[in-house]
Amino acid sequence: MENILLIIHAILAILLIGIVLIQRAEGGALGIGGGSDGTSPRGTADLLTRSTALIASLFIITSIALTIVSIRSSGNISIMDDVDNSIELNIEDLPELPQLD
Repeated sequence: MENILLIIHAILAILLIGIVLIQRAEGGALGIGGGSDGTSPRGTADLLTRSTALIASLFIITSIALTIVSIRSSGNISIMDDVDNSIELNIEDLPELPQLD
């Protein structure tokens, strides 16, 4: 399951990068001016904007799903469980500090 989600996630990342690079820089894309009947250049931009929003939403959903799958498969193991706590320091083993005049 995790491998399938990871492959879908990678494909969505590549698509998202590609679709963002295709878009023209219009200064915010706030939809100010021009009609959006599909025949104007703005109609194409609307399609790209909606596609970007859809792919970005799917990317976020797969990110959350991968996190959930990873947490469930890890068995709630902390990285602190692997830390060696048996280190003992002796004051005599430490180097001397330089003396200030």
